[in-house]
Amino acid sequence: MKRLVPVIMAMLMLLSASCGKKGRFILHGTVEGDIDSIIVVGLDSRFDRIDTIFCNNGQFKWSFRPDTTTTLILFLPDGRHHPVFAQKDLESVIVIPSDSGLFSVSGGLYNDSYQSFYLASLNDTTLEQTVNRIDSFIARDPFSEVTPYLIYDNMVLKNHAEQKTVTRIINKMSGNMQDAPYITSLKTEFKEDLPNNVYLTPTLRDSAGYRIQMAQSSGNRNDLLLCVWASWNGIEGLNARKSLGLLLDKYSERNLTVADISIDVNAERWKETISNDTLSWFSYIDTNGWQSRIVQSTNVTSIPVYILLNSAKKVMYVTNSFQDIDKELDKTLPKVKKEKPKTVKNADKKDDKPKKLNLRLE
Repeated sequence: MKRLVPVIMAMLMLLSASCGKKGRFILHGTVEGDIDSIIVVGLDSRFDRIDTIFCNNGQFKWSFRPDTTTTLILFLPDGRHHPVFAQKDLESVIVIPSDSGLFSVSGGLYNDSYQSFYLASLNDTTLEQTVNRIDSFIARDPFSEVTPYLIYDNMVLKNHAEQKTVTRIINKMSGNMQDAPYITSLKTEFKEDLPNNVYLTPTLRDSAGYRIQMAQSSGNRNDLLLCVWASWNGIEGLNARKSLGLLLDKYSERNLTVADISIDVNAERWKETISNDTLSWFSYIDTNGWQSRIVQSTNVTSIPVYILLNSAKKVMYVTNSFQDIDKELDKTLPKVKKEKPKTVKNADKKDDKPKKLNLRLE
């Protein structure tokens, strides 16, 4: 038995070491020149702290446990910086050169794809060239976690690109990536006040594929509350559209009509998402995605979002907050005067069902 104790202890130590590495990102580094420390920050809230890497004889090993793909930026004492894309159970290698050398990072799809972009862009001499290169990069992979950093480093930090140029590039990304923390923050900075006298009269489609003109709604006396969402919002989008039911119940004595509009570019995915719906209002889709007139004309930068229109379809209020739209409805919706009970025999009964958006088919 005594002979087995060292073996068991060794096995436990190996098991402990293995468990300690599980889920961690490990970065191995080689540093050229006189660099003894490196500052690590995150591009966004997924790494919301500052860490320091200490180098020993030109080498270092640093790790942390990411929750999801995380973009890190390594800042050197001389002001240079370089990204590293961290993922669970991934080991990457970075070579940090002396003053005029080229960085090299490898290990993992995102580090490898960024390195290819970095080397190819070294010969760019104008912002237009780099923007076109980013455009092509997105076309190849609209879901890449590398894109937010490309926008940050090449368009915002170094070249101070115009807002319309940055927005055009952002709109080419997938919906998921447009909801990345850095992109969401950037769009919030770009957000302008709601334009005056904006009227929404877009053409939408229902789940049967019929084209519908919002301007032709029959509820001319009703305010219209829209919930704009997309299936790639996940549970957040689904909960937002279902919350319309709570508002219908609360304001059942007011002139309120509701509808939800998806900006999925993939209509089949949208249909699958709503296939088991039991909601009492209509659902529509605008496959123009982030290029939707609803989104563009109201300066929406993130979804799900609530948009309140008056009976003439003028935009009155836009918010991402359920609490805020609830307060706005309570403040602005006119209370309906109750009619005296009808005494005529066989008079029609009052319809207490929630109001639906009843639109004319084209």
